[in-house]
Amino acid sequence: MFAAISIPDFSLQAVLRTDPDLRGRPVALVDPEITGTPIVQMTFTAAQAGVIAGLTPSQAMARCRNLIIKTRSRPQEDSATEILLQTAYAFSPNIESTAPGICTIELKRLGLRGQSDMQNYGAKIVEALAPFYLEAKIGIAPAPELALLAARCDPLLRSSGHESALTNSRLNCADLFAVESVKPPANNSPGGGGGNRSVFVVQSAKEFVAHLSLGALEPAPEIAAILSRWGIQNAGQLMELGKNAVSERLGPGVLELFERVSDNSVRPLKLISPPQTFSEQIEFENEVETAGPLIFVLRRFVEQLSQRLKAIYLVAGEIHLRLGLVSGDRYEHRFAIPSPTAGVEILFRMLQTHLENVRTDSPIISLELAARPARQETHQFGLFENTLRNPNQFVETLARLTALAGAENVGTPVVEATHRPDVFRIRRPDFDAVQHSPVKTQSAGLQLRRFRPPLPAHFEFRQDRPALVRSESFRGAVTNSRGPFLSSGRWWDDERWAREEWDIEIAGGILVRVFRSNEGCFIEGVYD
Repeated sequence: MFAAISIPDFSLQAVLRTDPDLRGRPVALVDPEITGTPIVQMTFTAAQAGVIAGLTPSQAMARCRNLIIKTRSRPQEDSATEILLQTAYAFSPNIESTAPGICTIELKRLGLRGQSDMQNYGAKIVEALAPFYLEAKIGIAPAPELALLAARCDPLLRSSGHESALTNSRLNCADLFAVESVKPPANNSPGGGGGNRSVFVVQSAKEFVAHLSLGALEPAPEIAAILSRWGIQNAGQLMELGKNAVSERLGPGVLELFERVSDNSVRPLKLISPPQTFSEQIEFENEVETAGPLIFVLRRFVEQLSQRLKAIYLVAGEIHLRLGLVSGDRYEHRFAIPSPTAGVEILFRMLQTHLENVRTDSPIISLELAARPARQETHQFGLFENTLRNPNQFVETLARLTALAGAENVGTPVVEATHRPDVFRIRRPDFDAVQHSPVKTQSAGLQLRRFRPPLPAHFEFRQDRPALVRSESFRGAVTNSRGPFLSSGRWWDDERWAREEWDIEIAGGILVRVFRSNEGCFIEGVYD
């Protein structure tokens, strides 16, 4: 058995995912790659107002005054395709990307027994896609082509004039296929007609095919013209003519039509693995100049990415934000997540805090948010090992401090490779680096308690050694001294420096360190 997942009006549903509130309103989709930019797909509300495919936008708006025109977006279709394949892979490892908006699943070794199991299986797939604002129809049949026809059977039967087989005749409906009622996401499907039939299980292939329109098989135009002159209106009438008799008159090209409706024609699926990318993207219709609209869209993107990761039991280890600008430049920033998570609030606050301080040189026209998947980290800490209770909250606090104080003033001080005192740089915490416990050494001698900044002082020298010290905090004659200790550096540029240091004892037994430089004389610290 095979199951075909079909997303009706796939291009339109992909566009409306970023604004699901429009699903119940009259919306039409145009494809700029087609000459004349005609209407290609529309919501059910727009169709009720008289909008049909092939009209120009002006003709469609003449029929529906409040019609909303949307443009087809390839990036958004790519994101929707990722969701479809990743969701299908959560139900079976044997999947095929059959066509845009269509995925075929092989049901062997899944333990499905009987019609009820298959109905429940298809219903779970529909429910799994609903949070991503994708309404799907599932067809289950002994062959892949039959399963795809079953997924599309609702509109196909209507086009052939046999709508009663679905709506008016319970007997015919039961003979053709079993129907599982699944509630649509918001009762405002963009492509459907208000019905809630989403799972179709073919019980009798012969009876099912008998009511399909000839157009459902998509014959070649020349073959369709000949069959029409013969009075053949549906697939059942074509089957009655016989495969050999028809192929003798119309050639081998007609054999493909018989293969599509045969339950014995089982082709091997072109199995694939779902993409490992998790991304959401949008091209804005209008230029975005403030953070408000951007944050609104980002919130939905984070929710979608979180649900996609949770569906296959993964978390986000890194987030990559890309902004396309009118000037042609791109703004990119990677967010390393200290403790990988799929929590919406944590990920969103991280993005929001960063965007509050982002300034671009031109308005934003596109947005892409991608997540690098990871598995939940588990680590057995040592008995005396300390760790952050909430690393993600720490990073958020660090980001807020950076916004207030500047990036150069927030982080961990790292001593530079120089003998110049108090020279260090600020390094941001690196959570991916291997942490080594510092080697504890036994301290010996007195400890110097340094003053920052050092205290200005006045020295009196005798034989180039300090003999008297006067400052606001320390005053007295020098009774003992060691030094001078000389140090200097960067003699080759304007940042050169030089110091003379002494360790001295002032009357009263106070031990201090003093130094003299180009800026004057100072007391650097006192020994405890």
